[in-house]
Amino acid sequence: MNLEKLRDVEYIKCVDLLTELLDLDADEKEKIHKCFQRMGIKSFFLHLESLDLPPQIFEKLNRIKSIIDLVERKRGQV
Repeated sequence: MNLEKLRDVEYIKCVDLLTELLDLDADEKEKIHKCFQRMGIKSFFLHLESLDLPPQIFEKLNRIKSIIDLVERKRGQV
C-alpha cells in the first residue's frame, strides 16, 4: 500500500470517529474528509474557522482541538 492510500485510510478512520462523536451528517462528514485530504488533519484543526460548518459542530471541533493542544503540550514537557 502506498503512502497516499495509507494516509487516506487513516483520514477515513478519523472522519468516521468524528462522525460518531459529533453526530455529523453525510455532507459534514464529506466536507471534513475533503479538508483532511487537502490540508491534513493538523492544518484542519488550525483552520477550523475557515470551514463552513454549523456552529455547534464548530464548537465541538474547537473543544477537540483544545484537547489535542493540551496533549501535545504535555508530550513536550515529558
